[in-house]
Amino acid sequence: MTKDELKSSRNSAIKEFVAKPNTLLQKEPFTRGIQQTIDYSDGFVDVNETQEAKLPVCKRKIISQEQFMRELDPNSHECLTDINIPSICVKVADGNFVEIKYERTSVPFQKIIKNKQVLHLTGNKMEFTLIDKNPTLEQISNFIVFKQYWDERNQDGMKKKLADKQLSLGDAGLLYYFDYKGRIKSRILSYDKGYVLCPHNDENGDRLCEAVYYQKNNVEYIDMYTDTDIYKFQHSYGDDNKDNGWAIVKGYPKKHGFSEIPLITKRGDVAWNDVQTLITSYEILYNVFNAIQKRFGWGILYVKGKFDENARKIAGNVVLNDRSLDGKGDAKFLTPPTPENTIMTLDKLEDSIKIGSSTTFILPKDVKTSGDISGIAIQLTQSCDLEKAEENAIDYQNVADKMVRLFGEGLAKELVNNDINPTALTDFQNLHISASFRVWRPFSKTEYNQMLVTLTKGGILSRKTGIEKNTESCPDEYARIQDEAKSQENATADNEGGENKDGSQEEQ
Repeated sequence: MTKDELKSSRNSAIKEFVAKPNTLLQKEPFTRGIQQTIDYSDGFVDVNETQEAKLPVCKRKIISQEQFMRELDPNSHECLTDINIPSICVKVADGNFVEIKYERTSVPFQKIIKNKQVLHLTGNKMEFTLIDKNPTLEQISNFIVFKQYWDERNQDGMKKKLADKQLSLGDAGLLYYFDYKGRIKSRILSYDKGYVLCPHNDENGDRLCEAVYYQKNNVEYIDMYTDTDIYKFQHSYGDDNKDNGWAIVKGYPKKHGFSEIPLITKRGDVAWNDVQTLITSYEILYNVFNAIQKRFGWGILYVKGKFDENARKIAGNVVLNDRSLDGKGDAKFLTPPTPENTIMTLDKLEDSIKIGSSTTFILPKDVKTSGDISGIAIQLTQSCDLEKAEENAIDYQNVADKMVRLFGEGLAKELVNNDINPTALTDFQNLHISASFRVWRPFSKTEYNQMLVTLTKGGILSRKTGIEKNTESCPDEYARIQDEAKSQENATADNEGGENKDGSQEEQ
């Protein structure tokens, strides 16, 4: 298709959404697992033999986002209400049986896994690179302004919140907008805050529009964002029309002020998706183990024989003398057998959860001060975490790119509207910034900064790179150093200009 045909097709699709707003609520569900089916095509073929292609027939089990919320909250885990977890009864004096009451326990594995993955993915600030071949001083200055406003508007914090919500609930959105003062701002839209995100793509997978379904004051709304406009639809159950009660709100559509959709949506698996069954098994076994320990976990004093009713006390201890004729009295403390197999099984399940989720749980007892605890050793210990974080960083690259585009465009308009820089629109269009997530890993700041100094002196890194990557550098550190160098040159020139050729000072 030509460019004009593609544009016409996209416009037609958007018009269909406007005509039938209820179609905006179509959303790809989250799934987990594949339905077991019988495939009669499984068999053998000769070398180079072909077979007729068949469409996939497998079905996946739908998992709601409410289920993700329950899994993330330890107080909502199924093990707390699972009637299949056995209880223990005891026989009391009157011959009746009484159930032993104990509080069931859940383990917050899901939250630990999620927090760990978010830390490694977003623990460092976004890494920016000015990719212009020969940047001018004006481009360098605008690049500094961009990074200063990025820090001031806490965009690194917003990217962390976006990743946190996505790894918790499956999807999340970051919406850019202009506040009442014309400043570029952003906010998070997520399922746990009442927003359902319904993205829609064309046949090539390019984003047509973003739909946000929510409720306010008991009225349902749909906000639809296109490349140029925002549409708002309101639902009324009393209306009997062709659109199932949906009607566009008066005053819409409106221009949102950006050259592309200002809503960034990110979708993916929750952090613990691959180990949910292991966590469930762990919690069931853990609670069964607790119930058994509640009933049989205490030792008892077993006394056999005939003793005097009045026992003697010596040095604080009770002394019982056996008065039976056979003299076979005995007293001993009986302890229950050690549940080594159960403890070993729980340990194996925990190891499987760590491996399956690519998450390392390091506790203080795991750190041996007598051994090698260097940064390299810790990184090797957390290799699974870092590999998963690198994978997530690649997956989030489109998020980083669009954040830079939207924030840069919005900042340029803010600077123009507030009379700070009248040419900011043109200046920022000529500014090409590459952004990426930099994986966080444990390290020593002193060793890291010393490494930069060594590489800079050795000529492997430029002085500018060493300044930008230093952990203590400000966003405009390079400009500050240049100003100091220029001031030093001016001071030197003034001193040289005030001396005669013979070194004597001129009379004033």
